[in-house]
Amino acid sequence: MQYTTCFKQALPGALRLTAGTLIAVLTACGGSGMGSDAMVMGCTGGMSGAMSMCSATTVRLASPGATVNRTVQLSATPAAGMGAMVMRVDFMVDGARVGMASSAPYTISWDSTTVSDGTHGLTATVTDSMDMTASSAPITVQVENNPALLVSMAPAQLFPAPDSSASGVANLSAHLGTGAMGGKVTLRGMNATSVTINEAFAGATGTSAIVLAPHGTSAGEWDVPAGAMLTAEQVSALLQGKFYVLAASVAHPGGELRGQIAPANITVVFTDMAGSQEVPPLSMGASGVAAVTVDSSASTVTVHTNSAGVSDAMAAEVATAASGTTGPRLVALAKDSVNMGHWSMELAPITANDVSNFLADKWYVNIATPTDPGGAIRGQVMASSARAD
Repeated sequence: MQYTTCFKQALPGALRLTAGTLIAVLTACGGSGMGSDAMVMGCTGGMSGAMSMCSATTVRLASPGATVNRTVQLSATPAAGMGAMVMRVDFMVDGARVGMASSAPYTISWDSTTVSDGTHGLTATVTDSMDMTASSAPITVQVENNPALLVSMAPAQLFPAPDSSASGVANLSAHLGTGAMGGKVTLRGMNATSVTINEAFAGATGTSAIVLAPHGTSAGEWDVPAGAMLTAEQVSALLQGKFYVLAASVAHPGGELRGQIAPANITVVFTDMAGSQEVPPLSMGASGVAAVTVDSSASTVTVHTNSAGVSDAMAAEVATAASGTTGPRLVALAKDSVNMGHWSMELAPITANDVSNFLADKWYVNIATPTDPGGAIRGQVMASSARAD
């Protein structure tokens, strides 16, 4: 509990207090809700000598999220003291004003690329019609507009996986404000004919957005060309986990190595599917791979499954349960109209509890057929193993 003392000179009048007398009123102040709040007390005089009554001028700043990039919406909720009106709200970053709002909804757009990457403090200050002001306590955010992206490449991220022992690593950089890309790819155990950065979620295929060039004298190294750019829409897709690096060869023109680009907010899990994981287990030759992409910032899930031997499948889903048990459906998948072995759903909303189950390895992907309506092949989504890697 916070106590604020308000002082006001007594007003003249028949029952006035002695000029210069200070009246002190202790008021219990508090705040609640998302963000932070602060207040300053405004006092009104008592003509009959009664003790003044105080009301608070307050402002609360909503958190825009722990990590921010590009243009960020800053929003405040101000309140004026008794008998006053809110005149303006100033938004501050590290003590410097970055914008002002003079009417509801008291929101501004802040270009976070104007500050360096790292930790910054945000505050809001309200001014009312009686010139009383209040400032919120700082909210700390991490600005990240120039992420470094380390990508591991493997044959297993392709379906069907090519018979190859090659490996690769992509060290990429992205300037989210401009879309500029940089970096290089290093390959081992293969003679690549091309290396590209393509747009699609894990488990899906897409067209190339950037074509890399061989690095002169260094065998197995490919460079992102100078001036390579992504559009604003493609930058948003990059932050959703919707880009991958692909290396092709003469033996595997469709790709020998692939690596999904996963920013800090993205977790990608590849899961082998088989009848032996069903409850009860089934003995059948069908197989598949489910690629699950979870965006912890946006609370969404994207799933692409690719399978063989279950082209007559009638349903596919992500469900919630630990290995060896069954549970309720979380997300239904849709069947590809061309590729009968491909089922998917992109950017489906999920809850915080769903994310907790995901992190606890309590999701599984299931494909059902007319012969096995309860599930023909299943894959437990082991998020804990993916994070350990």
